[in-house]
Amino acid sequence: MDQNLKDILETVNFIKDRMLSKDDVRDIVREELTEYATKKDMRQIVEEVADEKLRPIHASLTDINRRLDTIEEHYGNLKGVTKEIDEIRAEVRAIQKHLGIERKIAA
Repeated sequence: MDQNLKDILETVNFIKDRMLSKDDVRDIVREELTEYATKKDMRQIVEEVADEKLRPIHASLTDINRRLDTIEEHYGNLKGVTKEIDEIRAEVRAIQKHLGIERKIAA
């Protein structure tokens, strides 16, 4: 065996001996998460993630409410339209309630 091949095999074995296994990676991740969790209350972490995921939905529902207000202003005297708007608002409120989103009333 020539010296180049020996060097290559030695280098490969060196790297292989120091590679992390899946279990090693899991242990490191668990350790890091545990350390992070001790710094923050787990409930707060879950709430932050949920808020982040719900933010676009909340924005969409707010936009729907704003558009319904505009429609109601323009077509408020049409009985059928206002009834549909009220039904849609009820659906939006049900979605907000289900998602735990508080309604904010504009001043």
